[in-house]
Amino acid sequence: MRLHPVQTVFFYEYPNSTTHFIHSFLPKLKHSLSLTLQHFYPLAGNLIWPPESEKPIILYVNGDSVSLTIAESKNDFYDLSGNHARNITESHPLVPHLPMSDTLASMLALQVTVFPNCGFCIGITIHHAAVDGQSSTMFMKSWASICRSGDSSLSPELLPFYDRTLIEDDPEGPEKVYSNPTRSKTEFNSRSLAVMDRKAPPNSVRSTFELSRADIERLRKRVEKNKQTPPLHISTFVLTCAYVWVCLVRADHLRKKRLRFVVAVDCRARLDPPLPVTYFGNCVACHMVHAETSDIKGEDGLGIAVEGFSKVIRGLENGVLISTKKEIPAPSEEIEAPFGIAWSNRFRVYETDFGCGRPTKVEMISIDKSGAMSLVESRDEAGGVEVGLALNKHEMEVFAATFANGLKALQIC
Repeated sequence: MRLHPVQTVFFYEYPNSTTHFIHSFLPKLKHSLSLTLQHFYPLAGNLIWPPESEKPIILYVNGDSVSLTIAESKNDFYDLSGNHARNITESHPLVPHLPMSDTLASMLALQVTVFPNCGFCIGITIHHAAVDGQSSTMFMKSWASICRSGDSSLSPELLPFYDRTLIEDDPEGPEKVYSNPTRSKTEFNSRSLAVMDRKAPPNSVRSTFELSRADIERLRKRVEKNKQTPPLHISTFVLTCAYVWVCLVRADHLRKKRLRFVVAVDCRARLDPPLPVTYFGNCVACHMVHAETSDIKGEDGLGIAVEGFSKVIRGLENGVLISTKKEIPAPSEEIEAPFGIAWSNRFRVYETDFGCGRPTKVEMISIDKSGAMSLVESRDEAGGVEVGLALNKHEMEVFAATFANGLKALQIC
């Protein structure tokens, strides 16, 4: 709840003037947004914490709305939507501010920025208390579908499911742990709705790194060659997280003795009874992969990292929320080199077509404050992935070299 809002940008090519965009395409965007919010009405509401309530609630009343900002930029569309390293601040004007205070927090703010004769982008700032990655992606795809078709109805896979009665109330579950205002005296646990103000490291840049389908297969063969037992969970998600983690450690971005990698697991299909994939809200549980820095930095660091992720995934068979109760760190607990991941290559964000084609680029801006990596599917190749990172400029240069050299070494083996 106190995490920094999630901010993302969807870039689209649109080789027409600003005037053409405003008169021809913008009305479709605005009208379809209005229709979409009728399905996703909680996003127009506000987060409040009534004195008599043990946890915050989202309150929607007639007349609530979502802020939509229209802007024009003279900056280079293709530079901002590229994969190369650039200062993190260059992307900040593309995402809107989300109004919030100690007692009231908006759920969603949107911004459309036009780049004359080149394209436009849609910037989204959304409160983490309202949705997880699955739900925010469903909202964007629904908006795109209505804009593209002109039909206000949604297909079953995009229709949000709101029924909370299917979820068994666990008094010691992660929801209670996260929202308990008496758990410690730190500001993190106060009843304030203001989010934590995390600053990005100075001189930070953001970059996107690609792993092709062939790269993923070579990583898989490398792990299978060195690790025979126990059976490992060697998915694209696990291989990507493990490889990026190893490269960050070897690039000296993560230096402490012990490491943690935070994995947010979608609980929908793992609850009893399971929830529909269209369940709208925040339905994730955080699990930790633990490792010694010396092991990850060693010769078999990739295999050890994959083992760690596999252990966590195997543990989900005993219940997705069981280990979460003890693994959620108390705010007063020292967290050793925490690192995590946002989004998933299974969200298929590049299918978000508003009627002018697939996005040129989809980028998560808020990773420069969350300290996480972002992961989406490759735009141009089935089976590939794109990884977004925000690091100090020098660390990014070292990481980029480590990342590229590691892939070259796999081609030789």
